[in-house]
Amino acid sequence: MNLTHDRKLTTLLFNPFVYIAGAPALGLGLAAILLAGLIGSWGHTHFDGVLDTHIGARAPLGVFLAEGLIDWLCLGLVLLIFGKIISKTSFRTLDLLGTQALARWPTVFISLVSLPKALQRFSQELLEQLTKPGAKIVINPWDALIFFAAMMVMLPLLGWVVALMYKSYSVSCNVKGGKAIGTFIGGLLLAEIMSKVAVYGLLKFT
Repeated sequence: MNLTHDRKLTTLLFNPFVYIAGAPALGLGLAAILLAGLIGSWGHTHFDGVLDTHIGARAPLGVFLAEGLIDWLCLGLVLLIFGKIISKTSFRTLDLLGTQALARWPTVFISLVSLPKALQRFSQELLEQLTKPGAKIVINPWDALIFFAAMMVMLPLLGWVVALMYKSYSVSCNVKGGKAIGTFIGGLLLAEIMSKVAVYGLLKFT
């Protein structure tokens, strides 16, 4: 009984796409992306790239909300093209885009971890050190400790998001093995570049 429960819990956490796809996954995923953006706006946390999270820069709420959507669309569309190329079976575009949106739900936790003001202060201190190398900057050791502790939490969360993205691609497009892994990594890198360019354009516009 417990073994079955543990397996189901593991599946829900790391491969929920066997249970949910299509419109329900899209709805839940978009809600999570927007919630992560909203919380991120409180802590000045930007998801400014498919694989990127940065803290510190102030911006309008719309920028925080749009960043997550840009990241989702860039990777979703790239993987859609790659999936069409390598998959030997037909699949629904809605399933891939929906599960890719849902794959980003752990970013809500990343936004929450980024809320402490200490992270914002330390990030600002690091930025000043980079932009003003000769300036005397006093670093609060507690801020530094909280910052590095938060980073240690964020890295596994980011790994979780990437694992979900791959499972979404594999399950939705019915692909696996070397081709699936290779095209996913290539798609991830390509989407990262695309999302960085798109977010840069957004920030420049705003």
